[in-house]
Amino acid sequence: MDTVSLVIVVTIIGLLFQGVYRILFGGRRRTILPPTEINLPEFESESVQLRNRRRSGRRPDRSNITLPSEGLGEGGGVLGEGIQEAVISEEGASAFSERLEREGAKRGSVQISLLWNNWNDLDLHVITPSGEHIFHDNRKSACGGELDLDMNFKPTSKKPVENVVWTKTPPSGTYRVGVRHYKIQHKSILSKIPIISKLILKNDTDFKVSVTIGNNQRVYEGKIRHNKINNELLFIAKFAIAEMEKGESKPKELVLENENIQSLEKETDNSVMNSAMVEMSLDSSNDLGLSLEQPDGQKISFLDIGKDENVLFDMDEMANKQSIKLNNPVKGKYNLFIEEYETTDREDSTKYEISVNYKDGTKDNFEGIIDKGQEKIKVGEFEIK
Repeated sequence: MDTVSLVIVVTIIGLLFQGVYRILFGGRRRTILPPTEINLPEFESESVQLRNRRRSGRRPDRSNITLPSEGLGEGGGVLGEGIQEAVISEEGASAFSERLEREGAKRGSVQISLLWNNWNDLDLHVITPSGEHIFHDNRKSACGGELDLDMNFKPTSKKPVENVVWTKTPPSGTYRVGVRHYKIQHKSILSKIPIISKLILKNDTDFKVSVTIGNNQRVYEGKIRHNKINNELLFIAKFAIAEMEKGESKPKELVLENENIQSLEKETDNSVMNSAMVEMSLDSSNDLGLSLEQPDGQKISFLDIGKDENVLFDMDEMANKQSIKLNNPVKGKYNLFIEEYETTDREDSTKYEISVNYKDGTKDNFEGIIDKGQEKIKVGEFEIK
């Protein structure tokens, strides 16, 4: 018997067993119920009301559910536990753009978006500088924020997206972002059968949150799990915006560091901070490291992880890829190096490809071969203007 036939047989047996059980014991269960108001014909329990609201296509009101937003993101940490800032690739950025465009999302000077890749119901929450809580039961705030996309309260998409946006001038101050895993669900009717549901339903859900301030985008990623007993909000990140001066058209981000807010250097065109991404891919498993020399002579390498909050490192050992992202970098010419840390006995040389991606969309490419024993080679130069 093949898998499909087995599933059908199990389903039929399960439904038959359920029907027989209700016939045999349904009347007995009704006779032992106490004569409370719940048994009156005109009484509707909370679960019935909830079902009726869902059948009407409206989002169920969950305002009575405890959501401890007051403590969300308070303290010195800028990122939540288990949350990482992701390297923004073209594919990753387009995933947000495509889904937002597909759903007709609004765009604005400040935009926070959430995406995940299953049928589960995740919810995006934003706490504004004034303390207002934007979420599915409070879609619009007095300060101009709006939750304009709220998906999968019914399992409608395996590629959902949610979106909170300020289409006009955003308020200055600190914003806090959270995510909640409200419900485990699936579109298939087989997910309603207890035995089969364990194979179909997935609790752990990987997600990404994009924070866009003006032209600057930052992406965070993590994993969330539904907990029936204590299903609290998961703190993702917080960010701050300076008060916009007269004549400014774009918001200016502030750097949050240990609860002290320091203003970023103002660019001559009043835009958000500049950035550049240096990416390297290798065709072997030799332990090689990407490094840079700044115009002022300061070295940047993977040995410096965590020393500078404006320098972000990422490494994918399985794909033999590395990247260094420079936020608000020093302007001028940079020297690009590859350093040899360790080589395997079987691989005497390694082919490398390096791309330098600038914020304006242009890029510089470098490629070549580093032989075993060459401890450090200069690949080339690039300039940040």
